[in-house]
Amino acid sequence: MKTLAKSRKGFTLIELIIAAAAAAILILAAGIVIVIGQTSWNETWRSVGIQRDASYGMLLMTRSIQAATDANSPSIEDGRTLYIPSQSNPSITFTYVADTNNLQCHAGGLTQTIINGKVNNLQFGVDRNLHTVTIDLSLQKDGAQAHFKSTVMMRNY
Repeated sequence: MKTLAKSRKGFTLIELIIAAAAAAILILAAGIVIVIGQTSWNETWRSVGIQRDASYGMLLMTRSIQAATDANSPSIEDGRTLYIPSQSNPSITFTYVADTNNLQCHAGGLTQTIINGKVNNLQFGVDRNLHTVTIDLSLQKDGAQAHFKSTVMMRNY
């Protein structure tokens, strides 16, 4: 019977400590990989969100300008407001509100916020001779940024 007991030898304390340390290192490494992956995912989605918002704002402004016959940027707003008059449809005004970092659209007595709290800068430049409007839009929030610049021609001048 003594030979049978000796063959059933268990783990020593040192072997258990080494196994526990190895398991802890593996779990820690897996946790670090997950945290880094999640952080990267969040940063990418913030960047995508900023670019999506900037693209949406540029699309709305571009379509309105292309359908316009005239546009102007009042000098009192330092190029931060674009007024698009219309004979048949309500006139449209795009405004950068610096206090709230919003891009707003006023049309037909209604005001709609297009981009909320992310606009870093917006400048309009109107060239009435060439019938073009230059839009320079910068967005920034939570470390993500987007900068779009475009020159749009009025098709119906």
